[in-house]
Amino acid sequence: MELREILKNLVDAGGTGGLNWHLHAFNSQKRWQTTVAYIENFLLHCKPRHSHLLLIGCSAGWMMPSSWLSQFELIDAYDIDPLAQYLFNWRHGSALRKSATQLLHHRQDALAHLPEILLEHPQASLWFDNVLGQHRYRVRNEAQVENELRRLKTTLLGRDWGSVHDLLSGPSHAALDPQVCLHDVRQRVYPYALDSAYNQSLVQSLYAQGIWFDHLTGCVFSDDTPTTLIPWEFKPRYWHWLQAGWQSPN
Repeated sequence: MELREILKNLVDAGGTGGLNWHLHAFNSQKRWQTTVAYIENFLLHCKPRHSHLLLIGCSAGWMMPSSWLSQFELIDAYDIDPLAQYLFNWRHGSALRKSATQLLHHRQDALAHLPEILLEHPQASLWFDNVLGQHRYRVRNEAQVENELRRLKTTLLGRDWGSVHDLLSGPSHAALDPQVCLHDVRQRVYPYALDSAYNQSLVQSLYAQGIWFDHLTGCVFSDDTPTTLIPWEFKPRYWHWLQAGWQSPN
């Protein structure tokens, strides 16, 4: 691997992580605190069937609770970011050592190799940690992105799995108070399909300004999967709607 490519991976990890992301996340922890608390509350209500977790797109686990991770006996963590292993261990290593959770890191594109990973680990739950919404940044063909994300629930049929991911993102003309905004956290109960009209209402609720971005993740879950929609102030006056859901086999 050439030095230029190594340095690029360290800086942006293919546009989905790297040093730029980690510095932003570290400096944003106070602003993200309320959103992180809602993600933690969501996760603590999920009941994985297995003591083995496949953690896809772990990054540094900036928005993950150590308390939820600590319930597992074994975690296989996957990320393409060369910094993920070290920063994840820095953030969660102490708690996982206390719970005797074994943690194995893999620098691998888990989405590209998901069928093989599933075959290798047939008795494991999965969590996609804020990675599916980034798929369109790496695959520039929108039709391909939607097709691959739509097929995910078929690939994972019979497994218990969950994800939190970007649904929509864009600028707001108002300096919103996260505490006030998060009172509007929405629990979607089935049957319900995300559609353009509902997405527009989400955008309007955050006083949208300019162009908002569709992350093409509205098809990730089956229509009968209850999901929670959580606003996230990614940057001052720039918001995301996150979608969190957990799918269990029938």
